[in-house]
Amino acid sequence: MGSSRSGRSIDSALTGKGFEKTKDGDHVRYYIYDQQTGATLAQTKISHGVLGKTIGSPLISQMSRQLRLPKKKLLELIDCKLDEEGYRAILQSADNQEEK
Repeated sequence: MGSSRSGRSIDSALTGKGFEKTKDGDHVRYYIYDQQTGATLAQTKISHGVLGKTIGSPLISQMSRQLRLPKKKLLELIDCKLDEEGYRAILQSADNQEEK
């Protein structure tokens, strides 16, 4: 399947895994929050125009950095091989590494 995905599959995957979606101007923004503190853990955005199109590798790479995931893990998140709990565990582990 490579590293491109449809905008709709990305939208569906993120909203199905605890991301809150907002629309502003030209973009759809996705935020995931800490369940205890309400702090933003990660965020990304995509253009309204690509929701019905294929999103290629360069944008997938940019989204992976924004969501604090290796590209392979982002693709697993989109393909439903990584669930919300697993993603939150990765973020928690990364936060713990940053504190050291």
